Amino acid sequence: MKRSQWESWRIMPTVFRAHVRLYRLLGGRLVGKNILILTTTGRKSDRRRSTPLYFARDGEDYVIIASNGGEDRYPGWWYNVKANPDVEIQVGREHARCVARAASGADTPVLFAKLSAVYAGYRRYAEQTERELTIFRREPSARG
Repeated sequence: MKRSQWESWRIMPTVFRAHVRLYRLLGGRLVGKNILILTTTGRKSDRRRSTPLYFARDGEDYVIIASNGGEDRYPGWWYNVKANPDVEIQVGREHARCVARAASGADTPVLFAKLSAVYAGYRRYAEQTERELTIFRREPSARG
């Protein structure tokens, strides 16, 4: 990674924390369309971690992608979801417990097109990384 890219990525955790606070304060208003807050449990720390992400809908499911800006490493939340798929999402003022499931290979092209319609940068991210951009469905949890 070039130095300028590294410097910009170092500030991203601070930017994400500020975005989460603003989103929660305003109930999702004025912070962007098709953005949700994903809350996972840290696989090592067992602490709750919240990340703002673009989403698309597929029926009742919320669909997100582990793009990490096209980096070759997965985003931290990806590891947390793999370790514990029980997550929470906030969309506007609504909170829901969900189970994260990686989308099946057959669904991936359709879901990627839906996500790219929300944020066109995902196409560029897919081209610039060697890894698979995992797409997750956030299915409603039986626990509510």
